[in-house]
Amino acid sequence: MATAPEKLAALRHLLAERFPTVPRTAGRRLRTGIPAVDETTGGLPLSAITEVVCAAPSCGGKLFFAQLLAATRAARLRVALVDSTDGFDPCSHPADELAHLIWVRCNGTAQALQATDLFARDANLGLVLLDLRHAPQSELSKIPGPQWYRLQRAVEPTDLALVVQTPRPSVPSAQVRLILDRSFSLRALDDERPALGAQLVATLNRQRLAAAG
Repeated sequence: MATAPEKLAALRHLLAERFPTVPRTAGRRLRTGIPAVDETTGGLPLSAITEVVCAAPSCGGKLFFAQLLAATRAARLRVALVDSTDGFDPCSHPADELAHLIWVRCNGTAQALQATDLFARDANLGLVLLDLRHAPQSELSKIPGPQWYRLQRAVEPTDLALVVQTPRPSVPSAQVRLILDRSFSLRALDDERPALGAQLVATLNRQRLAAAG
C-alpha cells in the first residue's frame, strides 16, 4: 500500500503531466507608452520590481502612472494601485481608463506594504504600483531590506510588473531603477497628457539582468 508521501509524489507527477508549466524566458517586458522608458529598457520587466524615483517637484510621477493606466487598458490588463497616503485623484483620469483599476487607499507605509505583498501574488493582475512618493522619510527608513527581497520573490513566479514610486532610492531588490528629476514648467499645463508623456524624462540608474525562469 502506497504511503502518504508516495501518493503526494504521484499526484504531483500527474498534475505536471496534465498541466505542464510554460517556461518563462528572461527579458519579458510590459510596454509603457513612455518613449523615455520603452526606448531605454524596452518597458517594465515582468516578474520583477521597477523603482521609479521621483526626485524633483512636478517631475511627472502622476503622469507616469497615468501613462501606465492608458497602456494597460489598451493591453486589457488589470492594475492595482496601492496608495500609501491616499493621494490618487480618480477625477483627473478618463472613466474608461479606470475600469481595469483596483485602488487601495492605505493608512501609512506599513499597511501599503502588506497590501502590495498580497497583490504581488495575484495571477489576475498585469501591473501593481506601490505609491510611496509622499511617505514620511521616518517610515521609509524603517522598511527592512529583507522585506523588499520578499516582494521580489513573490513576483518572480508571476507575469506581472511591480512598480514602486519613491522620493529617493529605497528599494535594494529593484531590477530596474528609473530617476525622474526634471520638473515640468507651468506652461506644460497647457499640453495634453499624451504630449506630456512624450516629454517625460526618465534616467536609467540601474538595470540588472534577470536569469531565465
